[in-house]
Formats: sequence, C-alpha cells, structure tokens
Amino acid sequence: MAIVPPDSIVIAEMITHDFIWRGAGATCDEAREALLTAWARHRAHVVSQQPALGPTLPEARQMQQHFKIRYREYTRGAGYRDDERLV
Repeated sequence: MAIVPPDSIVIAEMITHDFIWRGAGATCDEAREALLTAWARHRAHVVSQQPALGPTLPEARQMQQHFKIRYREYTRGAGYRDDERLV
C-alpha cells in the first residue's frame, strides 16, 4: 500500500531576536509543534552550556506570548515568489 502525502504543507514561522524558526506539517498544529520542538531543543542546548540564561529564555509553551507565529500553506508542485503562487 502506497502512502499518499498531503496535497499541501503548512510552514509555521516565528522570528525571534537572533533567528527565524520554522516548522513544517500537514496542519497548522503540526507545523507549530515542530517549530516549538526545535525551539525547545535549542533552549535546552543553550541552557546546558550557559545555565545562567535559563530564566531569560522562555519555555516552548510560552513562546507565543513573546513572539508571533505566522502560518503559510504551500501546495505540492506549485511555484511561489514570496507568498504569491505563480504556478
């Protein structure tokens, strides 16, 4: 049985002070979860190297209180310039 991928993919994007974070998924929820999981891994690494930064770096569940997450949906096989679908 072949697995049929979804016709579109959702990208969640969050711009922080130093990085642009992105997550991908079939839905907004999946994309947001992927993005926040990446943030959590980054935060854990930074705090393991510099524990004093722990209180200044929000936990993943608090990130939306500090930064906006924007969602974009892209169709498989389509071509885009910025957010505009051309093909």
